[in-house]
Amino acid sequence: MENREHLKEKKIAIITSDLQGSEAVRQVLHTMHITCPVIYSGLGALPSTAKEQVRRGAGVIIAFGMFAKIVRQNVDVPVIMVDICPEDVLDGILKAAELGQRIAIVGFRKVLHDVFRIRSLLNVELLDIPTVMPEELPEVIAGLKKDDVLVGGYYQADLARQYGISCVVLKPRYEEIRKAISMACSYLEGQDSTQTAEPFNAAESSVYASITVDRFGSIIMMNRLASEYLGVSQLTAVSFSMEDVCPQFTRVKDVIANHRSYMNQITKIDEKTFLYHAEPVVNGEELQGVTVTFQDVNTVLRAEASIRRKLTVPSNQAQYSLDQIFGRSASMTQVLRLALKYASVEETVLILGETGVGKELFAQGIHQASARKKGPFVAINCASLPESILESELFGYVKGAFTGADRDGKRGLFEQAHTGTIFLDEIGEIPMGIQGKLLRVLQERTIRRVGGEKSTPVDIRVIAATNRDLVCMVKEGNFRSDLYFRINVLGLKIPPLRERRDDIVPLAEEFLAEASVRNHRVYYFSEEAEDLLREYSWPGNIRELQNMVRRLTVISDEEEIGGGLIRDYIAENRRLTEPEEDSGGACHQNSRKEKSCPADILDSRTSYTLEEALAAAGNNRKKAAELMGVSRATFYRMLEREAAAGKNIGVTEP
Repeated sequence: MENREHLKEKKIAIITSDLQGSEAVRQVLHTMHITCPVIYSGLGALPSTAKEQVRRGAGVIIAFGMFAKIVRQNVDVPVIMVDICPEDVLDGILKAAELGQRIAIVGFRKVLHDVFRIRSLLNVELLDIPTVMPEELPEVIAGLKKDDVLVGGYYQADLARQYGISCVVLKPRYEEIRKAISMACSYLEGQDSTQTAEPFNAAESSVYASITVDRFGSIIMMNRLASEYLGVSQLTAVSFSMEDVCPQFTRVKDVIANHRSYMNQITKIDEKTFLYHAEPVVNGEELQGVTVTFQDVNTVLRAEASIRRKLTVPSNQAQYSLDQIFGRSASMTQVLRLALKYASVEETVLILGETGVGKELFAQGIHQASARKKGPFVAINCASLPESILESELFGYVKGAFTGADRDGKRGLFEQAHTGTIFLDEIGEIPMGIQGKLLRVLQERTIRRVGGEKSTPVDIRVIAATNRDLVCMVKEGNFRSDLYFRINVLGLKIPPLRERRDDIVPLAEEFLAEASVRNHRVYYFSEEAEDLLREYSWPGNIRELQNMVRRLTVISDEEEIGGGLIRDYIAENRRLTEPEEDSGGACHQNSRKEKSCPADILDSRTSYTLEEALAAAGNNRKKAAELMGVSRATFYRMLEREAAAGKNIGVTEP
């Protein structure tokens, strides 16, 4: 039971329009152990009654239905409305249908939106009377027919009786009265009071502007900062709807319609750009209203810069979690669900996917969702280093292991990942000589540093990733089959962007919102641009999409990103999406016929040998690598193998 005896001196005033309503309020106050004045007032005296309560110190006023709207226009304190539940309005209509065939309803338009759509099914005639001011009601009701039935509140019912019109009275539920009182108490206390009242407490803040509206979009509360940003009086704002005060917050309507949150939205008010969040306020499954919090983007950017300076993310630490990975399509939802399952176990994971699909994000997310999340996350791109350097980076080395080695030796990445996770990106590029050592680590969970004899146990979880066809590489003899089966315990294939087209535009809009904050402009795509985004195949996947959005927001002269800019981009990159002639190789990764086997086996499948390529390129490494269709890193490893075999191949620096 609530005990709010301490609120006796708090100034809450409750104004009712009839004696029955007054009695209902007193019963609720009694159960809540709250004492406050309950004033009965007729329509004519309502403005002066409300003003008198404010003069006596009322900090918030509670009123019923349309009376609350009148009070809001006459006082400068928050006014909370006790409203009728939609279910009660529908019940009232059904009861009225038993009394007559034509039912008149005054107001409740927002509540009755769905009812009027099915009026033909009710077998009655619904007379929708537009909302009018109370002083106009006598004339409206006098115009009804004697056999009409009116559905309305206490005030409408009294008038109906005067004119001999049957009426079904809609009475606010006790829980609605309790809710309004709880909201008033929470406002006066300046802190959370009950679960229902909590979201409606628009706390003062020097950083966040805040507005709360009810389920019809009428403003309930506004804090000081919001008042300053919008140029609207904080106390009189409750006389208006959100649409009247700041229609730029377009997502408020969406929240009311579908009861979901809209975070990190961008809008412009006058010359300022704001970042805002619109979130539903619910009690159980019932929508109570919407809370909008917003900030000047300059404040957001300053805060971000400060955080980056003070909390620089150290190396060997994951930054992303699975819930930060965007994916609404069925295929991505399935992959995310599978990744979450993998996070709960310790087995090795092999992530497959094209370049740019976000393999490392998944690796970090699995680590963050696992029991090892407090341990290190160590990542290395195995294709970025020559074999000799890669070995020392992975396993470390002892003092004096080789010329130029640190005199104290060095811990390798496996040791650094102890109690955590090591992510081996592009594992298909690991040379055969290191594959055997890696296999031993996975089998024995021990490592031996380069030049050392001592084995050191390591407690690690391994996640590997590749965009290569490892099965093809095993068949070609360029990837150990025992290593393949050791790393491919739990497979996770990330679909390319062209196979999850439902995600393309939402992802692009996320990147566009980031660019809007960064550039202080509100960018958006035209419908034609969205269609072109969906049609393009995105060979570079999400990385390409993000980089394209960044480019377009720089070169666009308008806030609308039109189809012309998208077409120019697609035309520029058309060669990447056009099929290449099949060279006769055994392995292709996908329908775009990318070379799927590792580049360092291509010397056996191209028209050039290593010596021939160097000769044709005039001993220039870069040109020779291009002739052979391999990366420079792979080309260097090929040279190292030739040197190890005793061949002396002269080259010049590119």
